[in-house]
Amino acid sequence: MLRASVVVALAVLVLAARSAGAAKPAPLAFRAFADTGRSLVDVLWTGRQFLYVENTTNAIYAAGPAGSPVAPFASLPPETEETRCRLARGHGFAAGIYCHTPGNVIYRVGLQGSPVEVFARLPDTATSDGALDFDTVGKFGYALIAATGRSGGPTPSGGTVYAVSANGAVRTIGAYDGPGGADELAVAPAKFGTGGGQIVLAVDPGATAGTLVMMDSQGRTRTIARLPDGPNPIAVVTASRRGTVPIPRGLYVTDTFSHTVFLAPAAQLAPYVGSLVVGTESKASFWIVQPNGRGFRTFRVPATIPLTSFNLEGATYVAG
Repeated sequence: MLRASVVVALAVLVLAARSAGAAKPAPLAFRAFADTGRSLVDVLWTGRQFLYVENTTNAIYAAGPAGSPVAPFASLPPETEETRCRLARGHGFAAGIYCHTPGNVIYRVGLQGSPVEVFARLPDTATSDGALDFDTVGKFGYALIAATGRSGGPTPSGGTVYAVSANGAVRTIGAYDGPGGADELAVAPAKFGTGGGQIVLAVDPGATAGTLVMMDSQGRTRTIARLPDGPNPIAVVTASRRGTVPIPRGLYVTDTFSHTVFLAPAAQLAPYVGSLVVGTESKASFWIVQPNGRGFRTFRVPATIPLTSFNLEGATYVAG
């Protein structure tokens, strides 16, 4: 028979566990960080300056730590639809910015804006939305990961994911299904449950639905989340690193319509370190994805952005 004090202690533990499980998600309050005057589809921070990619023109602009004003940095051939760019992360890749264009050519741009050179060509001929990320975990040999596929509608459906080595060699990882295509992709962190180091594709079939599709190094896929509208910006929330940086830490997101870069400070995202944060393009809802046993837990976080209509595109998370 349990003593009364033990029973009370157990009851307190149960109530505490229930309260923790019912805790409301920490909200995100985005603020306008920079008005660039450009129809942005991507943003990245090099450690010294911001780089912005303009929709369709494929022009790349640079700005200092304040985020604006912008100045021309480099030009890629103009193509309709979206180009994504990522900063090289070592592992044999020459320093620079690597950009996946709608025509499935990957360019390398020097850190000073030149040279601009073809790095690799993917074998797909249909227009893509430039999904791109570096494998920093190693499950794909520290390759540059690129996905083909076009977002915004149920067809064309799906696409193919490729690994590109430091010497520009292209190999196929696998195909994924739609409806819709991958707007963006991210490589999950090493400690991400059964999906550690795997690819997560933000598959966007339009404003009424969307999925997050995970792919392993053998090309096997599984749908880990279904969203009520199409996902686009996706990033890994990482712990803030020691030392000073000339810009605020946090999640930077671009909006094509308003030409604005928005910022959610790192302090607001601190409860979600180690998770994926995903935004939807046309309704600007934000979701957190976390490991949960052998599966994953996806929940919406309250988010405010000072806009009335949205076209959210690129995102980058700056930890330091």
